[in-house]
Amino acid sequence: MGAYPSIERMGGIPMQELRAQVLSCIHDFSGNDDRIIGELNKIIEETGNEACHVIFKVLTHLNLDHDEAQETWKQLLSHRDKMMASLGRNVCLSTSLCDYFCTTEKFIKAPVLLEIHVFEEHLNSLKYDSLTGLHTRSSFDEALAREMARAKRHKTDLSVIFFDIDDFKEINDRYGHLAGDDVLRQAAWTINDAIRTEDIAARYGGEEIVLILPETGKAKALILAERIRCRLENVELDHEGQQIKLTISGGLATFPQDADEVTNLLQEADIALYRAKSAGKNNIVLYSENKRRYLRIDFSSTINIQKIGFKDTKQIFEANSKDLSLAGILIESDHLVELGTKVGLEIPIEAVDTTLNVIGTVVRVEALGPDMFDLGISFIEMDKSTRNEISQYISYELEKMKMNNGVPIYA
Repeated sequence: MGAYPSIERMGGIPMQELRAQVLSCIHDFSGNDDRIIGELNKIIEETGNEACHVIFKVLTHLNLDHDEAQETWKQLLSHRDKMMASLGRNVCLSTSLCDYFCTTEKFIKAPVLLEIHVFEEHLNSLKYDSLTGLHTRSSFDEALAREMARAKRHKTDLSVIFFDIDDFKEINDRYGHLAGDDVLRQAAWTINDAIRTEDIAARYGGEEIVLILPETGKAKALILAERIRCRLENVELDHEGQQIKLTISGGLATFPQDADEVTNLLQEADIALYRAKSAGKNNIVLYSENKRRYLRIDFSSTINIQKIGFKDTKQIFEANSKDLSLAGILIESDHLVELGTKVGLEIPIEAVDTTLNVIGTVVRVEALGPDMFDLGISFIEMDKSTRNEISQYISYELEKMKMNNGVPIYA
């Protein structure tokens, strides 16, 4: 994705964030002008006259300097009070703005009146991507800043997922760019069909699609991302009689757990996406500074273990598993296995009546008592179908955990 632009700041506050606070305030209290004014005044109290400059930039596109904007805000509110007293009725903020700037101070000399549908069509052309119907990059940037401001104000979670269609260049090269367009449209439709009305999906650039998930923590976001990944994996797109299989990889980061600024949140989701691609594609990875990026769930089952390189059948033994992630498994065993030993595992998944075969390395040995040990085994080799089976099982367990208000941990 490349580097991100620097953030313009006003009084130590990112300009984009301050603008998002103003937009969020206007959006949240639409129809209640007294409440809007009250909330805008709170923002001014907290951030100073910089906020007045931003308010007028948002409401009128006038670029007033900070001191002038502060004085003009006071004059505007006074003008609104005089209008209401003279007319004997409530006057909305937009009406008082227009009257003040067109007749009193005459900042605006030639306002333009547009049919609303003409204005909406113009806005939509800027807001939505013509190929996929998803939000554009600029629309996404504005929405993310607004949702970040709202999440900070209400102290709620906010998750971002970067998706990237796997091997998209190869699809274009093999089937042509029209096929690539069909793949993008299919991915966009699948994603839009899976998300809530309050979520925002945008075409970020090329084959990258990004999601904003308001009031959504990491576990819920992972469940959604896995659902989308599985749906796309099962799609077989027909393009001019040719069947095209597509998969998608994703990177997930969450505010405030991973970052408290828009730019950092995007960068961390992008890092997680890079890790997903590096891990073999067609998977979802969670951002973590220490690379502990996989959700770990309780998993109790009897598994068979065999040390690789040993033909003696005595080297095959049973052990009880304790937890499971896409990265590895923790077992309890009465067999001591040395660190670095490669082992083959047979892991039964009762929920789908299947047994998975995985190769791993013992990366942790802890004595629990006489002849009893915890063995941490990191997976080093598994095919895509096995990885997907584990991923889907973890998602299934997370769904149950969510219903029971459980809290997952990370491995």
